[in-house]
Amino acid sequence: MAYLSRIWQLVFPPRAQTQTWMFLTFALFVGLAVAGVGSYVLFILRTQIRDAVEVTYSMELEHVLETLAGSASLAEQLSQLDDRSRSSGIRVLLMRQDSLVWTSGPEMARAAVSHMRSDRAPGLEPDETYFSRLRLPDGTRINLGAAMQQESGLLVAILQPEHPFHSVALDMQWTLIFGMIMALLMALAGSWIASDRVTTPLLAIGKSADNIARGKLETPIRVTTRSAEIQDLATNLDRMSVSYRQKIGELQRVTRIQSEFIGNVSHEVRNPIFSISGYLEALGSSKLSDEMRSRYAAKGLLNLQRLGNLFNDLIEIARLEYREDLLETTEVDLAGLVHEVSETMRPKANERGIRLATSSRPLHVLADRNRIRQVLVNLLDNAVAYSDAGVVECLYHRQDDKVRIEVADDGQGISEEHLGRIFDRFYRVDPARTRKSGGSGLGLSIVKQILHAHGEKIHVDSRPGDGSRFWFHLPAADAA
Repeated sequence: MAYLSRIWQLVFPPRAQTQTWMFLTFALFVGLAVAGVGSYVLFILRTQIRDAVEVTYSMELEHVLETLAGSASLAEQLSQLDDRSRSSGIRVLLMRQDSLVWTSGPEMARAAVSHMRSDRAPGLEPDETYFSRLRLPDGTRINLGAAMQQESGLLVAILQPEHPFHSVALDMQWTLIFGMIMALLMALAGSWIASDRVTTPLLAIGKSADNIARGKLETPIRVTTRSAEIQDLATNLDRMSVSYRQKIGELQRVTRIQSEFIGNVSHEVRNPIFSISGYLEALGSSKLSDEMRSRYAAKGLLNLQRLGNLFNDLIEIARLEYREDLLETTEVDLAGLVHEVSETMRPKANERGIRLATSSRPLHVLADRNRIRQVLVNLLDNAVAYSDAGVVECLYHRQDDKVRIEVADDGQGISEEHLGRIFDRFYRVDPARTRKSGGSGLGLSIVKQILHAHGEKIHVDSRPGDGSRFWFHLPAADAA
């Protein structure tokens, strides 16, 4: 058993190329079919044809022996045999030991006598039948059957040229065997070519996957094949690779933002805490005057308020991101809301010499009033904080089934390199100026999250020295 198992392992190894497996599989099954048909042709069909011929010749021999055993004279018997030979095409040959006694086919007699002598046919027993095939010098193949007559001791043989159908049947055997061998070779060649058409694109896919595993994430998965299944496989794998590449990029971006967020939060928290700590320590001194104590206490409270605003903004963003705070959508009077926000911001604008301009056209939108108020407050506060003079506008107008709301200023503007990141947390175009104004760096992030919760986006258009324009849309109440 161990020896057979070793042979099986050699013929069918546990690990081999697909091309090898397909070749061995075709070789096994087609080879078994060829071997089966070839064995049938060589042994069974050939034997059946030979048995059929022998049965036919045995019947003819019986007729000849019956004629010789009749009561007629020898001359009459030979005459009957000669007549039968002419009518059936069978040649009769009579031999005694090694000498020819009589024949109806002298053209075949010499070759037949010589063949039977060499084959020792004259030594037949009385009940034994002899059958053979021989080829004449001219290429004609004849069948030969012989038997011994018991009474006279004559060896009686019959000769007949091989029937064309018999010749065709014999030739077809070899033709069939040759065809089966050619079919086996063609099947093996076809299996090798077909398996190559399968393995080549699979190897290309495997190579691309290996490159991706090695970190070459930009490697596309491309194959050249007409197989629909392999094309679909390559397309799906390439789509999966693109999806994973995007997710990895997003994960890297989130990791970077997280690192920046932790750094920014620690920085933003550390400064107020240090300031509060310093002011409290100073308040503990007995040498301070009442005026200085009041000033330090006010500054400590201001930093404490700044720290509280920072945490409130962080909690606000978290609630908006995770949808813990559901929107309360109602019909909002936009004119009243803009007027309310502008009046709140007007003292700060007047202090900086900035004129506020707002729309007063009656329009109603569907939104959460408190959230949109927060959006307008943050946008107007930024516009006033980053403007030294000029006009800050809060305008709105109808566009189809929505209302466009925009806040524009004549301030310093934002360069293109900053536009893509101004909505990131703690990102500041001018860090010194923002911290001086007490901002947390989260205002625009909160604006983005609130509008995202409403299913809308915030847009910006700005150039250095030309001011900035922020706008967004809300659904009109009558349209809804």
